Amino acid sequence: MPQIKSIVAGALAITFMLAAWATAEPVVGKAAPQFELKDVSTGEMVSLYDHQDQIVVVVFQSINCPWDRMREDGGYQRYLSPLAEKYAEKNVTFIAINSNKTESADQVASYHSQHNMPYPILKDPENKVADKYGARTTPHIYVIDGDGMLRYMGGIEKAPLSPEQCGEMDENYLVPVLNALIAGEEVPYTKTRSKGCSIKRVASKGESLQRRHAA
Repeated sequence: MPQIKSIVAGALAITFMLAAWATAEPVVGKAAPQFELKDVSTGEMVSLYDHQDQIVVVVFQSINCPWDRMREDGGYQRYLSPLAEKYAEKNVTFIAINSNKTESADQVASYHSQHNMPYPILKDPENKVADKYGARTTPHIYVIDGDGMLRYMGGIEKAPLSPEQCGEMDENYLVPVLNALIAGEEVPYTKTRSKGCSIKRVASKGESLQRRHAA
């Protein structure tokens, strides 16, 4: 009987820990989680602190996801690159973060160079920053104001039906949010559903505990 109680207690503890890790995400209107990661192209460390007093668009990206990667017939990076260039004049900085364990830093750097992307891609090798932000998909967008407050998280636009429609939907979320922040107004959206491929994470602490307990 004591052994059964111990097993049940252990299982409950793991369940609670898994729930806590699975639901962790920042709160809109509160300080955005800080990060410092390596730029895959320059090798320099880049942090959110480097962009104080700027509006920052953090984009969790993939180089292989059809919803996200640069394609002649679609994909969000085809849309985001000119958008980043346009808004750079308005004190808006785009930063991409790659958290996929299946995409190496060298592969991401090659992709960045090949497509001449106008904003850096940082490598998140153990998806710790993705976990801090609660990022689930590529792409997943987070907009941070000049005071470091998270103002929006979610999708770029109303979810398209196919990668070919990326950036072409009637209801865009990102652009109105940026325009509102630039104008010093309240943002029209604070949280929406992101659409894309799941982030390919390394095993989480909860998953490791679950495996050990099962063994």
